[in-house]
Amino acid sequence: MENAIARKSDLPKLKPVEMEGLILNRLASAGQKPVADALSVDESTLSRWKGKGGHIEQFCRFMAELGIQLAPPEAVLVRRDYIFSVETLADIGMKAVRMQPEPLGWD
Repeated sequence: MENAIARKSDLPKLKPVEMEGLILNRLASAGQKPVADALSVDESTLSRWKGKGGHIEQFCRFMAELGIQLAPPEAVLVRRDYIFSVETLADIGMKAVRMQPEPLGWD
């Protein structure tokens, strides 16, 4: 069966600098003090982690090297083969709809 859906095998991946930006934005939203308290570190330690060449930047490079991507808590993660299956079913359904005869004028 011909598949009309063009599928990219490579999904977009965040670069380490983009991951770092997401982490820093979340940190800014949450507030540095509550996060530092939750990690049992001083705010100044957390500030050093944020700096150029700090632990957060290194961690993001580490994650990217391992092929691990960040996802916000509101994201729904599903396997790629599941998405391909849903796309295939949708494609089959659309082909069936296109093959239906046009309604007659007196119906």
